[in-house]
Amino acid sequence: MYSVVHLISRRCCTLIIVGLDIGGANIKAVKIDAYDNEVKVLSVLREYFPIWIRGRKGLEEKLREIRRSIIMDSEQYYIAICMTAELSDVYRVKREGVEHIVRSSMDAFSDAIDIKFVSSDMKLVSSDEAIENYLKVAGANWAASAWFLERYSYRWGIENSIFVDIGSTTTTLIPIISGKACVRGFTDTEKLIVGELVYTGILRSNVVGIVDRVPIKGLYARICNERFALVGDVHLILRNISSSEYTTETADGRGTSLEEAMERLARVVCGDMMILNEFEIREMARYIYEMQIHMVSGALMQIRSYIASLNIDPSIFKVVVAGVGKFLASEAAKRAGFKVIVDIDNLIEPQISAVFPAYAATMMMRQRVSK
Repeated sequence: MYSVVHLISRRCCTLIIVGLDIGGANIKAVKIDAYDNEVKVLSVLREYFPIWIRGRKGLEEKLREIRRSIIMDSEQYYIAICMTAELSDVYRVKREGVEHIVRSSMDAFSDAIDIKFVSSDMKLVSSDEAIENYLKVAGANWAASAWFLERYSYRWGIENSIFVDIGSTTTTLIPIISGKACVRGFTDTEKLIVGELVYTGILRSNVVGIVDRVPIKGLYARICNERFALVGDVHLILRNISSSEYTTETADGRGTSLEEAMERLARVVCGDMMILNEFEIREMARYIYEMQIHMVSGALMQIRSYIASLNIDPSIFKVVVAGVGKFLASEAAKRAGFKVIVDIDNLIEPQISAVFPAYAATMMMRQRVSK
């Protein structure tokens, strides 16, 4: 789904920068004009791209398509890229994934003035460096966000905070202490261990990855270990999202109407709409949502305990929520005991929230070329 969020009249001088966040399920892009200390968002793109279905060739074609759609002919531009798609099982190992994504990007945007890749030490590196030190760029979209938050934390009054970005598939948590990103994990595996990555989102997560039973008729029914329903069905039933916001494929390949979502969720207990009524199905959805909130609040509690171990009072910390799953992040923050919750839409342009790492990458490149 392409969306041009701003149509800016061309200025006599421009500094065009494109930020890309190449994920395994979504590709996000932001194009800015950063000439003369003034940043204008020219366009925002967020498109569902299941690389495990489209494959390597599909990614190469998609990047070329994005190049044609977002860059005007003869336009000079810089590009900064972060990625998480290397984890996809279309690649046997991450090294293979990083190399393919880097080379595909270099080919698709070969006319760019400069192309850089975000690394886990919050720096921009060349394509050769990215391939050589592949684990530093693998899954490093969080590092772009962390870099940006460090630079704006005092200005925004979030110098002691935890940033929670919930997307369609995963949740990223970044602790900011005295204006510095104090992460303990630098790879996906490390982040899963320390509570800075939770593999749950608001669309693609399988219901069986959240619960093993649900309440039915005053009892608990164990659920089928099948891909009968996704959490997107849960959030659609609870009206946390609209049908148009359910942008991924569904478990059964059918549509995203309320009735179809209820049919899918009923199936996880071997039921259907003739066996269960809509109120029962809605209560199932509510329970699953509560358990998903618990997953994220548990990670927040883990980070709270880390902050406390530094002899710092976690109660002074705010939680900054971002991404398409901000509503879930807010609920989790409340359960974890945080009193002040800041919607990033109140700090930056609202359309940036769902593509924050891509936007942050543009700002990293802006600083680099402005030196």
